[in-house]
Amino acid sequence: MKLALASLAVVLAATPAAFAQGDVEISGGYSNFDVGPAEVGALTGRGTYFFNKNFGVEGEASVGVKDDDFGFGKVELDHSLGAFGVMQAPVSERVSLFGRLGYSSTELSANDPALNAAAADIKGVAYGVGAKFNASERFGIRGEFTKHEGDRNDADVVSIGGVMRF
Repeated sequence: MKLALASLAVVLAATPAAFAQGDVEISGGYSNFDVGPAEVGALTGRGTYFFNKNFGVEGEASVGVKDDDFGFGKVELDHSLGAFGVMQAPVSERVSLFGRLGYSSTELSANDPALNAAAADIKGVAYGVGAKFNASERFGIRGEFTKHEGDRNDADVVSIGGVMRF
């Protein structure tokens, strides 16, 4: 028990130092998912931790906010979750390019009066590239393209949003 409390104290003491060094980023924005004949929109949130200035890990969650109508039916994004390894390269003091590789799970549903309800999953490798522009030390803009590959379906995702560094 004493070891657990001591470990917790070390983690809590180290966390503000990690935030102060700019190793953590929280971002949010809009993502457009192109899934074959349908395009759906989502609000996306990300948390990124950088081990050093070039390498980090990222978690991502999206929830659908814009459905797509096709004929008499509708396609909607239920949710998308992903985990990525991230590599970034500063181009200038304010601009950096990044690439990411990981795993994602995306769930879609469709309604069609003739077919009733149907669901589709896109689970598998996801990879992408993007750029960040830091307007200040703490705030920036991020844009990216990510390809999500599944067994039967793929999704091309374009995202733009704001970034806050800690």
